[in-house]
Amino acid sequence: MLEAAGVTAVEEQVYGALVDSPADTAAAIATGLGLSLDETAAVLASLEAKGLMSRTADRTPRFLATPPDIAIEPLILQRQAELQETRRVVDELLRRYRASRRPREAAELVEVVVGRPAVAQRFQQLQRRAEREVLVLVKPTFAIPHEANDTELDLLARGVTARAVYERSVLESDGGSAAVARYVAAGEQARVVDELPVKFALIDGSEAFVPLTPDDPETEPTFMVVHRSGLLAALIALFESLWERAFELSALTAQTPGDGQPQRLPPADAQLVSLLLAGLTDKAIAGQLGLSIRTVHRRISALLDRAQVSTRMQLGWHAAQHGWLDGYGPAGARGGAD
Repeated sequence: MLEAAGVTAVEEQVYGALVDSPADTAAAIATGLGLSLDETAAVLASLEAKGLMSRTADRTPRFLATPPDIAIEPLILQRQAELQETRRVVDELLRRYRASRRPREAAELVEVVVGRPAVAQRFQQLQRRAEREVLVLVKPTFAIPHEANDTELDLLARGVTARAVYERSVLESDGGSAAVARYVAAGEQARVVDELPVKFALIDGSEAFVPLTPDDPETEPTFMVVHRSGLLAALIALFESLWERAFELSALTAQTPGDGQPQRLPPADAQLVSLLLAGLTDKAIAGQLGLSIRTVHRRISALLDRAQVSTRMQLGWHAAQHGWLDGYGPAGARGGAD
């Protein structure tokens, strides 16, 4: 029990014997405790040095225990002083540790990835790590062709939630609507806005993949992986803000409603209305659906007549109010985020 005060177990044993039997000789102590005479002599010398005992001046010395309150209290105070010094040293080491790690930790919040192959590989790695949700803002240009992002389909197949906000230019690009529809059909939720300020992908709310350089097909792309930080929280807030005000692409897949759900519009008309409400021009709609502009005009005119309205804005309001696009399966999809 006295080891905390710097007294060894055998020293405590000998000191206890002296407390119980004062003025014993070394030989008597050794016999009583089953120790050798040499070992007992060494322990007695150590106890004397620590102030725990004294000896008589007889030819054969006898040993007397110092009263415990007088003998042990100084040892406790000495050990407390040593512990306080140890605490001071630990505090200083901790200060130095934090000072040396701070720049490194800040650097580790952001990982820079340079070059098209490296960017494509890193983005695929991040996607494959997703366990709960992937959030993306999608706009041209793409390091990975957005129509070839099969990793996205694998995520959706294993139950990962995916939400995407597309810039309208993606739907207007060659094959863009069909590419997005592929992901819509797989179960991703998609919305569209006229223009996005930036593009990025958010993985499980813990990592973001963000371009560092402007879009330029002639130069190598540079992206950064942002880990948990204030910057990551800001990117999540930006996505949610854009998501709230984006238009929902609910009928882009133009699939027949599920069993028990009434047919609102023929699938082809539902797809046309979805693209129309997304803000695409008649020419862009014609290109996406493989129709002539005249046919697009004719179908829109028929829809205006069906809704008994005279403007396309009124047509959009009527479609929303009467659930024309309801029942067409998941509201969304996307291609590659980068």
